[in-house]
Amino acid sequence: MRIMASPRGVVDDSLWLDNARAVPSGTSYAPVDDSATGEEIARLRSATAEDVDRAFDSAARAQKQWASVPPADRVAVVEKAADILEGMADDLAATMRAEVGTVASQVRGTQVALGLAAIRLTAASALDAITERQKIGTSEVVREPAGVVGAITPWNYPLMQAALKVAPAIAAGCGIVVKPATVAPLTTFLLAEAFAEAGLPAGVLNVVCGSGGSVGSAIAGHARADFVSFTGSVEAGRQVALSAARWGTRTSLELGGKSAAIVLDDDKVRAAVRHTIGSCFANAGQTCAALSRLIVPRHLLEEAEDEVRQVMAQVVVGDPSDAATTVGPLANQGQRDAVAEHLRVAGESAGVRTVASKDISHLTRGWYAAPAVVVADDPGAPIVQEEVFGPVLAIQPADSEEHAVELAEGTRFGLIARVWTDDDARFESVARRLRVGGVIQSDAPTAWDAPFGGVKHSGYGRERGVYGVEEYLVPKSLQRGAS
Repeated sequence: MRIMASPRGVVDDSLWLDNARAVPSGTSYAPVDDSATGEEIARLRSATAEDVDRAFDSAARAQKQWASVPPADRVAVVEKAADILEGMADDLAATMRAEVGTVASQVRGTQVALGLAAIRLTAASALDAITERQKIGTSEVVREPAGVVGAITPWNYPLMQAALKVAPAIAAGCGIVVKPATVAPLTTFLLAEAFAEAGLPAGVLNVVCGSGGSVGSAIAGHARADFVSFTGSVEAGRQVALSAARWGTRTSLELGGKSAAIVLDDDKVRAAVRHTIGSCFANAGQTCAALSRLIVPRHLLEEAEDEVRQVMAQVVVGDPSDAATTVGPLANQGQRDAVAEHLRVAGESAGVRTVASKDISHLTRGWYAAPAVVVADDPGAPIVQEEVFGPVLAIQPADSEEHAVELAEGTRFGLIARVWTDDDARFESVARRLRVGGVIQSDAPTAWDAPFGGVKHSGYGRERGVYGVEEYLVPKSLQRGAS
């Protein structure tokens, strides 16, 4: 099979069914814009509920046979797909630079590399999860495929977010129906084509394009879905869970975040500022796990603000294809307008003041937002409580370690946190008091095979590594007679 470039222009065959493109029954179209210019680069024909039925029928037919394939052979297909995608890195990078606006200096190291890592780490850990057998008395517990999966992915990391669902589902022996975000659907076609080239049987992986309100709801509430995995906003996640509950379908929700970096050691403040701005501004702030709050001891606030100004002077906002650009556009006009509104409200809020921001008045095309760092002494301020999903960092001064923990815990979210201290005992003490899915010490790197997911309004379920594969498996107990 020949790997085709991601579709551009008017695309009528915007379904991926049975390892081939197909034409949906809908008559409406959804545009895909170049985020740097605002110009339309593609227009995809939208699917309907009937097309979702077709996709689930295809996945259900293929899944039974695919589940009977030896796990090692299924994993081999996943590994081969990663190799094929690596050879498509140029096209993947160009597509995501246009769809999302990720800058040239980061698109390969984030968008492409993290997508490939998600697939390769799944392949490396899948066999252990799939073949594990546990003895409990006279019972032996085995793990079987969850069945047919509905997956709804967001636009901020199109390859990685789809890969985190597709790769473990395929390795586990599931069939899967994927709906990418209408803002950035093109990369998902490249992923589907790579799996087909890798030898995945027709029907195991299917792609349907359309809005969340119609196609997404049809997937989440489909009677043939055995498991639904969703990544996106808190509000949309609630609707997915409600739709799935109609049939008692199990769900996994990876939702929003308002993650905090907490500075405990005085000599860590400057490093923490630099690292946190880097996290918050990466991908123009369009990252659920971005550290969008920095909690510093009040006596270090002036030092932190001084470092902020130095870092912000080095920030370059502009064309994502320019190697000098550090912050590119947002993915769409709606997100650009939402970030602008957050900044407007922050500017009118008591207890919030701007430390530094970038002038973007020279950028007259595309969906750009002004990167900004504010100090918020009001823990209830919207800029502290709400996920901005843009390059906006809120600094919160703390009067003590207990106050820092209280501030970090003071939102509805619970995704990740970072705690800056060299004292291992102090790190663990604070980390264990934070209701989040994961805590990282100082500038330690993220382990990509460790489980990722949240608590509270950040969702439930886990992705990555063994834990990610286990979401697509169900345990079965084999009760044996006494021997």
